[in-house]
Amino acid sequence: MKKTLVCLAAVMVTFGPTLGALGDSGHRIVGRVAEAHLLGSRALTEVRKILRPQETLADASVWPDTIKNRLYEDEDTPLFRLDHPAQDTYHYTDVPFQTTKYDLSLLGARPTDSLQTARECIKVLRGTSKAFTPREALRMLAHLVGDMHQPLHSGNAFVSASGPLRFVLPEGPTGWRTSVGGNALVYGPQDRFNLHSYWDTHIVNLAMGKDDVATYAARLVKEVPVAPEWKDTGDPDGWPERWTNEALVLAKEAHQDIKLALYLGPDEVREFPHRWRIEQPPGYDDRSRPRIRIQLAKGGYRLAEVLKSIWPG
Repeated sequence: MKKTLVCLAAVMVTFGPTLGALGDSGHRIVGRVAEAHLLGSRALTEVRKILRPQETLADASVWPDTIKNRLYEDEDTPLFRLDHPAQDTYHYTDVPFQTTKYDLSLLGARPTDSLQTARECIKVLRGTSKAFTPREALRMLAHLVGDMHQPLHSGNAFVSASGPLRFVLPEGPTGWRTSVGGNALVYGPQDRFNLHSYWDTHIVNLAMGKDDVATYAARLVKEVPVAPEWKDTGDPDGWPERWTNEALVLAKEAHQDIKLALYLGPDEVREFPHRWRIEQPPGYDDRSRPRIRIQLAKGGYRLAEVLKSIWPG
């Protein structure tokens, strides 16, 4: 895995960083839901051996985002940053949202994207890889399972480079521009908000209402039953791909009826070379709120299940 990191610089020149990740509250909810499903299991015992005293899966799940801030430092981050200089790119798989099935050959897929990194974390915890330490792998996996249930971490919108503004399936090296996982699809006063952060944070906050993280997570466990289609079988090495393919369906829904209103060009600090002002369709919040509720509950359940598959019994 480390050998592939040298290729990332060239990739990132093309696609840029997909900023943001499922917000702190979203990740902590997934971690708390997972712990509720792990109660009484051997897996929870093994998890607690890896984590520090009083540290929870909710705490573990936010670490990969926290260390993106270069001012943050703890006893784990210096070596991890040295060994994984592109760690802030592990969080997403920017394949076209029109795609029906993930493939590593697709535009936006990488050997160190969220799917491949989650798979590597599973191997580390099963003792068949040394790409990460067990503690790093557990914290990354707890985080990535949450990210993989946020649709814009898997499905990316590409926009026509000329002619009428429209979402396109990119073919060839030109004729399209990336929305960088929705970060470049902006809306609101002074274009302050973007579609990626909408799904990371805004709709999570709307779904939570006045609840705090602990209360809302407990409500999800109680009120959202585990559906048969949430369950995975067979080798867990294949589970992240299934989750990504499922997220691509949701990414289509997330972009449905979004209007590309105006091409804006780069932002002031030129973090994004291309941006577009969008208009959300009427009722977008109403259709998104129940979806994110299910995704958070499902992500917590699946995190618990993959850990049980690693440490059965």
